[in-house]
Amino acid sequence: MIKPITISIFLILMVLSGYSKVWTLSDSKLQVRFDDQTALLSVTDKRCNKVWEQLPLKEQFTVKKTEQKGNLLNVKLSGKYELDVTIVLTANSALELSLNADEKISIQNFAFPSAFKAPDKNHFVLLTDSEGLLLSVDDTEYPVGASQPYFCGGGLAMAWMGIVDSQFNTGYMAILNTPYDATMRTKRENGLVTFEPLWMPSMEKFGYERKVTYHFFDKGGYVVQAKTYRDYIWKKNKVITLKEKGKRFPAMDKMMGTVHIYVWDKARDVEFAKELKSSGIDKALILWDANHTPYPEIGYDTKLKELGYAIGGYELFTDLKTRDTATYEVDTKGPMRFAHTVYPGKFNQLAARKSDGKTYFNQFGHTTCPEAIRPEIYRKVEAKLKEFPHETYFLDVYQANGIFECYSPEHRLTREQFCQEVIKNHQIMEDKYNQYLGGEWGAEYVNAHVAYVHGMMTLHRTWWGTGIEKKGTIYYTGDWRSNPRPTQMVGTRVANDKYLKYSINEYTRVPLYELVYHDAVVTSWRWEDGNHHTPEIWWKKDLFNMLYGSAPLWNLDRERWEEYKNTFIDSYKNVCPWLQQIAYDELVSHRFVSPDHKVQESVFSSGKKVVVNFSDNAVEFEGKTITAKGYLIN
Repeated sequence: MIKPITISIFLILMVLSGYSKVWTLSDSKLQVRFDDQTALLSVTDKRCNKVWEQLPLKEQFTVKKTEQKGNLLNVKLSGKYELDVTIVLTANSALELSLNADEKISIQNFAFPSAFKAPDKNHFVLLTDSEGLLLSVDDTEYPVGASQPYFCGGGLAMAWMGIVDSQFNTGYMAILNTPYDATMRTKRENGLVTFEPLWMPSMEKFGYERKVTYHFFDKGGYVVQAKTYRDYIWKKNKVITLKEKGKRFPAMDKMMGTVHIYVWDKARDVEFAKELKSSGIDKALILWDANHTPYPEIGYDTKLKELGYAIGGYELFTDLKTRDTATYEVDTKGPMRFAHTVYPGKFNQLAARKSDGKTYFNQFGHTTCPEAIRPEIYRKVEAKLKEFPHETYFLDVYQANGIFECYSPEHRLTREQFCQEVIKNHQIMEDKYNQYLGGEWGAEYVNAHVAYVHGMMTLHRTWWGTGIEKKGTIYYTGDWRSNPRPTQMVGTRVANDKYLKYSINEYTRVPLYELVYHDAVVTSWRWEDGNHHTPEIWWKKDLFNMLYGSAPLWNLDRERWEEYKNTFIDSYKNVCPWLQQIAYDELVSHRFVSPDHKVQESVFSSGKKVVVNFSDNAVEFEGKTITAKGYLIN
């Protein structure tokens, strides 16, 4: 006789099975299954029989209704918010998820859909928070979590991430189609790292439709993922090539394929530039920061142009100091006449505001609103160009500091509008002042309007917060106490263990950004993390520059030049003639030649190839010998 409690459980299971259903979308490549009890997806790649399954949802969503029409599902979710989700398997086998809700409802950050888990530990997460990194899914040290989009402290430089197997064949990627109020949250689940889209409020509301697209691959690894993203983002953001930018700004050619140099103190004179030239540094982009004395002599730009050098200035329009709200004297003819962040009495007018009226603040100051600052851009640039007719401006911070909402009644902006106003400021510099532009890091939303970015080669999550701030150690990055010669710029230090493990590790670094943008934007190391700042790995940074087709970056005063003069010259002769051959090329492919990743090859669209050897021993490659810590150009 069946007991009553057993009958009850049986009837409950029968009822649940009657209402539960797994819905299927399918084509020749993929089968997508959606479980309307768990609100989870699983994707089977028919080409390689690989199954990608999602982790259980942490957000409490319940499926209220599901309707299917061909390869499209309309799903209504209830729970934290009422959501209408559209799931589409597109004609090109992409899986698109769109989220809609009442635009006016107040929301906080929430995740949906859930993360796809790595099938096993033999996989890497493709991180796009700087140049590119293969993070082993069983890594236990790398900092994970959600961070601001387009923020160099750990956010996304490009609006995608992926997972790839250790043989660099199968994998998947997720593209944030609506990236301005979103990010990817990395996390460790069951001992393995994965990621999921995290949706943020827009002006505290849901605001508009949110969308994420997944692509699945049976071959091609990280290269095909980067190229899939390139096809998407170039069209969306109207990115143009360096060749096209060069047609508009012919002076840009002097910057291409060469070293980028910030000059300090006594190196800011024409005689020093002539010495560089006579030493074989034939091409260079030379920049100087007007927040530091001494200024070059009037006519400096013109004389450097005559030597064949690209010449420009450092500028930033993002930082405010509270002292400027008081009476603040500006000597418009003095030695600091073009100092940055000086806007006497205009702090309240220029600051971006949070919803509570407070400002956005970090160690460098308060953040300006890019719309409100525009009159100051005209004033500052026009005054400086009268004395120093630059060809280019490096605009600090805009591409690195993240994007913000501004609640000021006078210049209210969503995050997307904030980006649009930043782009307008770049266009002013291009259109009104005929300047080609650079920037810090490389947040991609402005890549149609920059020719170079400083900092993408440095992996920022393992740069800051790793001991470089500790004074009195061999790892200390230096300071700004000396205005003419800040040790952060012209000093040297020793690379710490975390930097060696992640930032300069040939086993896990990959040129994701270059595979997308090499022929659109020139990249380099951070300016306080230049090729020479850690002399014991200078050779390695040079090899990475050759492999990725990126620019070396130096900070020079006369003392540093004299100390390492021969190494500077050798570095230039090794790296820059090669860069000049492929400066305008697309990076077509990159691969690990040896199992230990010590030998790597990059191929460019002109057909030119470089193979580098990071090992301490000579290796044979296609019948040729590559010396230890050397390279081969084909």
